[in-house]
Amino acid sequence: MQGLMLDTHGSQRVTLDALRTIPTPQPLGARHQPIPHHELVEALVDGITGRGWTVRDSDLGISAHGAQLFGTLDLRRATDTDTEMGTMLGFRSSTNSSTSIRGVAGKRVFVCSNMCMSGSTFVMQRKSTTRLDLSALVADGLDRFLMQSEALTEGIDRLKNTTITDADAKSRIFDLFNAAVLPSRLLQPLARHYFQPTEAESDCHPRSLWGLNNASTRTLDAIKPAAQFDAAQNIGRHFQLAVA
Repeated sequence: MQGLMLDTHGSQRVTLDALRTIPTPQPLGARHQPIPHHELVEALVDGITGRGWTVRDSDLGISAHGAQLFGTLDLRRATDTDTEMGTMLGFRSSTNSSTSIRGVAGKRVFVCSNMCMSGSTFVMQRKSTTRLDLSALVADGLDRFLMQSEALTEGIDRLKNTTITDADAKSRIFDLFNAAVLPSRLLQPLARHYFQPTEAESDCHPRSLWGLNNASTRTLDAIKPAAQFDAAQNIGRHFQLAVA
């Protein structure tokens, strides 16, 4: 599930071609070496396709003055038989040293223009310094992502294969809130997503732990971005999908 949110003034979605037109600023000091936004995206795309994956879609955004980059890549493997399921890679960076290059991955990734990020797998973190080797950073992050994606896929298969009755679901929903995984005000939205899902909420239809997990993550749209970060991590740990 893709999760790029633009909630800061002046932030906007852009294409890769548009990123190539943004001038790279001068270094801010002797140890600072800004990485052009398009070079980071191209390195990620080249790295992931070179490892046998396909980038099905991308969602890119920049801050008001273009110094900060944030985005997600929707990835598929050639061996994936479920065309609706893939892995998301979320990332952020800046050319003004306001944030380091960071990356997260998971079945649900949340990236916000206020630079909050969450995902079940942490894959990259490094400041833009003169000693930064972008290709090595991306290669190391993607190798880690590939190793951990198998564990994530196995975890999702476990949730899909664990069917539950309505009584089980009610008990597990109580456990979610009793353990403070989610704020109590989300009880009714979660119950509605799981017990009365709409046609558009097909991910909540399965009467399994997977359906309950998806109903839980759908409630995140009702809370503020900063709170979504922590809640997404809590859900992943609760359902044992946080493998980082």
